Amino acid sequence: MGAVRPAPRMRPVELVDEEDDRPWTAGRPARADAADTGDAGGPDASGARRRERSWWPWGAGVLVVVVGAAAVATGVTERAARERADAFAALPGVVRPLDRPPVERWRTAADGPTPVLGAAGALVTLSDAGGRWVVRSSDLTTGATRWEVPVVEQAGSGFESVAVACVAGADASADLLCAWVEPDVVYGTPGGSTNYVPPTHVIALAGTDGAQHGAWDIEGSVLGLLRHEDDVLVATGRSDRHVLVERRDGTDGTVRWTWTSPVPLVDNGGVRAVPKLVADGGVVALMANSTTLLDVRTGAVLEAGPAGQQILVAGLPDGGFATWEPVYGGTLRDADGTVRARVPGLPRPVVGDGSVDALLIDVGNRAVAVRADDGTVVWRLPTSMTPVAVAHGVVVMAGEASVGAVDGADGRLLWEQELTEAQYIAPLTDGLHVLVPEPDGADGFDLVARGLRDGVEAWRVDLPSDLRRLTAVGGRVLAQTSTEVIVLA
Repeated sequence: MGAVRPAPRMRPVELVDEEDDRPWTAGRPARADAADTGDAGGPDASGARRRERSWWPWGAGVLVVVVGAAAVATGVTERAARERADAFAALPGVVRPLDRPPVERWRTAADGPTPVLGAAGALVTLSDAGGRWVVRSSDLTTGATRWEVPVVEQAGSGFESVAVACVAGADASADLLCAWVEPDVVYGTPGGSTNYVPPTHVIALAGTDGAQHGAWDIEGSVLGLLRHEDDVLVATGRSDRHVLVERRDGTDGTVRWTWTSPVPLVDNGGVRAVPKLVADGGVVALMANSTTLLDVRTGAVLEAGPAGQQILVAGLPDGGFATWEPVYGGTLRDADGTVRARVPGLPRPVVGDGSVDALLIDVGNRAVAVRADDGTVVWRLPTSMTPVAVAHGVVVMAGEASVGAVDGADGRLLWEQELTEAQYIAPLTDGLHVLVPEPDGADGFDLVARGLRDGVEAWRVDLPSDLRRLTAVGGRVLAQTSTEVIVLA
């Protein structure tokens, strides 16, 4: 027929029955005189061939345009996919989407109380190096050391050991805060005692280069030390057995607000439990013989519970908070403590992309999703598993010896996989799979990737036999043992 013609120039074609042996050309019958005389080189025929040949450059141009447009569309699609992967990997506690089994990239020593942190786009580890606690920042991709800071030396013979703990801020530019208690003398004689209470030291290190931005001390017996934004929440026991709660600047220790318990809460005889400081979202709770809830912004009392009853708390994504009490069960509250709604239990903290609007609650024998504004139940699912993560509208669930996934919109169980042994290391997700550390049957572990929505096994890789924890920092899978961290990607 000749070259491909652009659509606006296409002409109709007359189809001729096979029994009709009349010659034909595209668009019209051939002239009778040309057919009868066999004059293939007549003026009409030659003109048609020239017209058909003249369209070849146009056809080639159209083909080039089509191929180029397809290449551009492919590039746009790939770029959009990379942007979605980058956005997902930037969320705390999740893994960058893995289209192939990860391999070990590098490993480093990490044996401190807080061995692995993410700060300023790098991996921060804490380890005892030759009798000295060292904070080290390493490139997540290569493992190259960005900076390292010796914090404090281990105490010598006759002194208590030193344990340094660090915590990073949510913002990439936030300082790293590290604290440790100055070692006291160890007394070997029975009944030996001293009135001296060693101070707790706090330093602020820049996440970018390790520069020390500040240092300050906390006097007294520290009962709890938590970070909130760039500040520190600290609870100390006073000599009169009352508890002092303060919010302090993380860099220089400047006091923002203070609150002192109206009654003694510290029991020197060891009969009562040691008071505990808990903070989540906009509320901080001092849990002792009774529980007091304080506004983290001002230190104002939001609720003072009765003696002998503890109140559990959890922050809400909208700035409010939830409480759980034995008498009332769960309660959703505004930031000022105003009751919003009663719910079956305390909402669970989950990592992920926030694609499920409802609050997720574990009630022991079932999982429940409720609306955050009024507590209305969205769905219920009988299960022994607990919500741990959310990705693309799917709730990742984990039980003592099982893992699964639930549709976040209607609570429909998508799949559940029973494990051969009890497993207390929570699974991760990369948005494509549920990443489960499963026993391999030979005193070791495999990292098994199961499809997010169908649970079908995609791949598995070996994990250390002495695995203690599986975490995600900067979108990478981190396998932690008692002495080191292994980065998989």
